[in-house]
Amino acid sequence: MIVSTNVQELQNVQKAIERLQKERPAQFQQFKNIIELTRQLQYGFQYLGCLLMDESISEFQPKVEDSYVQSIFQREVNELKKAHAFDQVKELLATYKEVSYDHICKIVL
Repeated sequence: MIVSTNVQELQNVQKAIERLQKERPAQFQQFKNIIELTRQLQYGFQYLGCLLMDESISEFQPKVEDSYVQSIFQREVNELKKAHAFDQVKELLATYKEVSYDHICKIVL
């Protein structure tokens, strides 16, 4: 899916991310860490967003060579989802879903 966003939308995402970082620094860091892990494993950010939002991952699911690595990744995602303030991360992702999870994750980085 190709998503076109304008500068204003991206600036709004940036401000929301900065608010999250200021108000919930530990939650923000945990979110950033899972984004960095996603990038290191070369999984797509859309895949991560779908996992976090409990959406269908079929379109974005990576071809996994090592089930152990996938299980560690899944465990980290589940840890984030169980975190006390995950609702703020989920709200950020839901609010700016039209911008795309990919853009949101890149702004966080």
